[in-house]
Amino acid sequence: MSANSTDSITGQAYSERTLAIIKPEAHENAEDIEGHIRSNGFMILARREVRLTPEHAAELYKGHYGRHHFPHLVAHMSSGPVIALVLAARNCINRWKTLMGPARVVEAQAYWPDSLRACYGRRTKYGDYFNGLHGSANLAEAIREIHFFFPAMIIGPILRANQVNDYIQKYITPTLLPALTALAQERPAEPILWLADHLHRHNPNEPELAPQAREMREDVRCKTPVPSEESDK
Repeated sequence: MSANSTDSITGQAYSERTLAIIKPEAHENAEDIEGHIRSNGFMILARREVRLTPEHAAELYKGHYGRHHFPHLVAHMSSGPVIALVLAARNCINRWKTLMGPARVVEAQAYWPDSLRACYGRRTKYGDYFNGLHGSANLAEAIREIHFFFPAMIIGPILRANQVNDYIQKYITPTLLPALTALAQERPAEPILWLADHLHRHNPNEPELAPQAREMREDVRCKTPVPSEESDK
């Protein structure tokens, strides 16, 4: 196996994630941008098109609160539809930053002409937030921003097919296969309820109480003392 194929397998086994946003000024170029993203080795795990309210935009960019450009940034991000993308790749956060290019469109066009911001950002007198694209600054921000747009998304490793099969064979099949076999033999009227009850009664994780020795059980019983003959006299 070559080094490149090994890196590819490792990258699939665990892929870092980041949030990318196609801003309003680049919305009409979304298809081209997403094509560039895929052709550069990123997976798009989730996509959502939304129009942010000023309140939502302020919450998303709360790290910029207090800076002079904050009101303009909020107004801009709520001025039209945006597209939120969850990207996955090895070293995804830094690679996405590189593909986007510098935040300033002037700088991107001068020194990184092939970057996405150089191609799809706009040079305006209103500031650098018309640069077409957003990317998470770090892993903590990536998690926060992904959950902002995709609250139910679980952020973790992307497993290979053989890893999924190994997990199923080790933890699921030993319990589920006998239950399904019994279900097929029984053929109850309510198969789902029957299966749930069967799994509950045959839960392999249910702790078993060790049988208590007879003499130990007798020791803990309350015994009524038998009066002696002398005490009756």
